[in-house]
Amino acid sequence: MAWIAAAALTLPAVMMPTAAHAAPYAPQDAIEAIETGTFLPSFELEFANKVSDANAYEHVRHLAVDIGPRVTGTAGEDAGLAYVQSVLDSYGMETRNETFRVGVSSFAMATSDRELPAGPNWQFGVASNAVFTGPDAPVTAGVVDVGNGADTTGFDLAGKFVLVDWVSSAAARNVLITALRGENPAGIIFTATADNASIPRLSSVPAAAQDILMMAAGTVQGERIRQVLESGPLELSITTDKSRDTGSNVIGVQKAAGDTDGTAPIIYIGAHIDSVIGSPGASDNGSGNGIMLEAARIFSEYSLNTEIRFGSWGGEEGGIRGSSHHANQLTADEIERSIGAWNTDMTGTSHVGTDERPFGFWGLSVNPDNADNAVLNFASATSVQAGYGDFNRGYVGRSDHQSFHDVGIPAAVFSWMYWSEADSIVLEPAYHKPSDTMEFISQERLGIGAEIIGASAFRAAMNTVDITVADEAGDPASGARVAMSCGADEGWRDAGVTTDEGTTSVLTPNTDCTFVALASNRANAFTVGEISGDTSIELALVLDTAAPVVGIATDIDPAVTGWFTDKPVTASVSATDDTDEAPVTEFSVNGGEWAPYTAPFALGDDGIYVVDTRATDGAGNVGAASEIVQIDTLAPELEVLTEGATRGNFTVRFYDETSGVERVEYRLPGGKWTGLGEDGTAEGGVWGTISQQLELDDEAVTVEFRAHDVAGNVSALATLEIGAVASTPGVSPDRETGQLAVTGANLPWLAGSIAMLLLAGGAIFTIRRNREGKLVADA
Repeated sequence: MAWIAAAALTLPAVMMPTAAHAAPYAPQDAIEAIETGTFLPSFELEFANKVSDANAYEHVRHLAVDIGPRVTGTAGEDAGLAYVQSVLDSYGMETRNETFRVGVSSFAMATSDRELPAGPNWQFGVASNAVFTGPDAPVTAGVVDVGNGADTTGFDLAGKFVLVDWVSSAAARNVLITALRGENPAGIIFTATADNASIPRLSSVPAAAQDILMMAAGTVQGERIRQVLESGPLELSITTDKSRDTGSNVIGVQKAAGDTDGTAPIIYIGAHIDSVIGSPGASDNGSGNGIMLEAARIFSEYSLNTEIRFGSWGGEEGGIRGSSHHANQLTADEIERSIGAWNTDMTGTSHVGTDERPFGFWGLSVNPDNADNAVLNFASATSVQAGYGDFNRGYVGRSDHQSFHDVGIPAAVFSWMYWSEADSIVLEPAYHKPSDTMEFISQERLGIGAEIIGASAFRAAMNTVDITVADEAGDPASGARVAMSCGADEGWRDAGVTTDEGTTSVLTPNTDCTFVALASNRANAFTVGEISGDTSIELALVLDTAAPVVGIATDIDPAVTGWFTDKPVTASVSATDDTDEAPVTEFSVNGGEWAPYTAPFALGDDGIYVVDTRATDGAGNVGAASEIVQIDTLAPELEVLTEGATRGNFTVRFYDETSGVERVEYRLPGGKWTGLGEDGTAEGGVWGTISQQLELDDEAVTVEFRAHDVAGNVSALATLEIGAVASTPGVSPDRETGQLAVTGANLPWLAGSIAMLLLAGGAIFTIRRNREGKLVADA
């Protein structure tokens, strides 16, 4: 209608979010995720994505630079283990120490008043029969470089550390030592000169030199000393000492969730902490500990039904002592419960190898018979899933995985290296040398190692969830897509496609998950399950093609006109569905935005409301309804105006803002209501008028008027007072012409042919003779 007015809408006080569908429908965002393939990564890839190669690198840097060489039974190894333990403690692990017997090593520790390349701590080899100062009696002296020592003329060697080239012949070396001892030095440092050579074995020295410090350095150490000397004097503070006959392990344990009786599966992730004499041990094996600690950080973010044991093993370089000690203390039950041991060793070198022997990331079992053991199989699956392709496999002993293999636990060592059946392992050039520094550590490779090692161990630690899906007839649902959302997930993960048997499986940690299945015909289902240990989940698909039935009702009935003449009108929406107990219901008023329907709402002002509603069930079927609610509680307005002096001539003006005027009526005293005009309706928003002449007699009369709007409201009465026709002697009206006839007998005062006559009531008439000679009065 043309006169639809603006209307006020009173919404429910609380606007609730869209309601969830009642079982068995899958959430709509899960359906969308399945249909679009928009999934969160698997838990395994999520783990890999959390790896920070920078974190791993910083752990390695601290061990190799801030601490330096970590020979078993020394303060260096103690510091390394203390660092590992503090980090594991910070991740919430339960940590403990283990002690075991080892052989004794001799070494020298050097520090300086100047910054040492790859320092601050250097370590040299020592002669077994020279002076041992102990850790608290350092000898401090300047360094003098005499080259090959053939000519020391002009050098002041007294009280100095003499740097001299290594002499491989023991006899020639002893001659040189004796000659240099005659200059009263504080000590002698032999340096290897072959390209990147290890620390040479000094063994014993002549009796004449047994009262001073006698040391041996690797090639790079000698080169670094000479490099420092080029820019100014160098003073070293050196102690010589022997290690303890005991070494240590640190074990950090992440307990299995819900394991009250100690029967949970066990996974080991370990790396040896010790290094060889003189080596900062960046790759061998700071890198392994860096990866283990980064994996521990991420493991600590998950609840698992598997116990994770992180081991920092001492004594590996002296015969795999620490891990062997631990493995041999395990009970038969612990061994039986152990899924596998992941050993990370030399997992950070930047060396690329050669064209003939290119370096890659390898997983090595102990021998060919277990090349497809569980640890390597998990690692291979993770490597493929993470996008690194098929995993390199080989076999070798000589690292801590050997200890676990020997007691019956599947184990593998992971390294960047070259391996072939003919050559076995080919390691980096810095292996067991003082050149094993951060200079040759690849942060990127540390990250790759942490991803494959950590995520594959995490894969092994998760629970297997077996999912069975039945179609709407109860038969196995083949080809159904399954998704899950677990814990704090803000999205859905792919849980696979069902086989012909209606089954699929997925891996999860210990958590609560919602599982959703969707068939090609859009039949769907969901269920919520607590995943603790290996778990079975069943889903029954529901196929729903019927839309909800929607209705709109008001709290009061309209008048017979279809309009409501009382307000407010409260509207309520109903939605029912054969399958969905709670279809999502929304409403809109006058084309406005859709809002969730949570409670009846009031239509508060006069006007015309178009109320639309819709309900969507869990299968996506939509039912809709629409209702027009017309409210008009105000009566029309009405006034009557007279037109000039003509008796009975008038104009009625009327107005109705909402439904419009349907008719206008008048009534004479004692008469019936009679309609005015042809239809009595107004044009919206503008005053309407009707003009009319009533046939009246001479008597005074009161005429009543009223207006009806379309809704049925009636205006207040309006009245028009019309006076009687006045009577004057000698004047009478001519009923046919409306003129007044005048006779001379009655107008003795008429002197001429025209005169003016004022009648009662104020009308003025002109008196004249007509053609017949009669006198008439014209108004």
